[in-house]
Amino acid sequence: MIKPLLAFFIILLLFTDAEAQKGGIVYYLTNSGKLVSTKDSADYSMVVSPPDSSIDKTMYVVREYDKNGKVRLVTGSKTNDVNLQYWGRYVAYYTAGKKKSTGTFKDGKLSGSRVEYYPTGKFYNSINCLPGDRVLYNTCMDSLGKTLAENGTGEWIDFDESFTKIIAQGKIVNGVRDGEWREKKNDTVTKINNYNNGMLMSSDEVDASGKTIFRPVEVVPSFPGGLEAFYQFINKNTKYPRTAYENNTSGKVIISFVVERDGSLTDVKVKRGIGDGCDEEAMRVIKLSSPWIPGTQGGKPVRVAYSVPISFGLSN
Repeated sequence: MIKPLLAFFIILLLFTDAEAQKGGIVYYLTNSGKLVSTKDSADYSMVVSPPDSSIDKTMYVVREYDKNGKVRLVTGSKTNDVNLQYWGRYVAYYTAGKKKSTGTFKDGKLSGSRVEYYPTGKFYNSINCLPGDRVLYNTCMDSLGKTLAENGTGEWIDFDESFTKIIAQGKIVNGVRDGEWREKKNDTVTKINNYNNGMLMSSDEVDASGKTIFRPVEVVPSFPGGLEAFYQFINKNTKYPRTAYENNTSGKVIISFVVERDGSLTDVKVKRGIGDGCDEEAMRVIKLSSPWIPGTQGGKPVRVAYSVPISFGLSN
């Protein structure tokens, strides 16, 4: 959990705090785990005390304190050196002193059952922490004590640290995510993930208005046969509008559309038009070109926004 630094620097950071813990060693740290030399430059302090012989003679007692001196975590460690890893049961606390969560550390990582509580002290949720940072969801309740999920099935909600906003919400079945999950990336962007028995099948991002945000993908969508085949298809199927011919209208119509995961084309519209029926004809022929080969991200098909120019001229 704590990265080793030069020995002479470490010595400057260790001292005995008689008030916090008899015989304890104190470390000042930032939230990123970096050791610092003064209390004022630290986000929290960690006091490592000798083993409590009445509980476990082999396990050092570790306490974390916030900047105001309030206990925020109590757990154990097999060593008291700078490279210690949390081990055994733990209790985390809110600033006001109520329990925040309980669980077990193994080699510095959460293992087995973990229970979380609302700042009011009421039960919030329980999960099982598995190897590889995997989790099995169990029970979830709202702040009023209503059961949302039980025995791994139902609705699940995740809050931010202040419990003022829901940052993730969705269904769980047999302990894993299933169906649509909405996760807040920030105040304006929401990620919509679709799961099947815990496996992520697709992912989109939408803005505050619900409009899909498209990101660069590893493999862009394509017309079967490639770009040359696409323009051969366009030239073969495009009909020069009579009005455009009579008015000697020519130029390029830019058509935007979305290539869906199954290759179908949706949201076909004119991004830049030239009028006299050319815009409508360009949309018609683009719709006719479906289906395409979908784009992929991480080896999975994804929705991708795309645009192409369709040329109109008297030579067509």
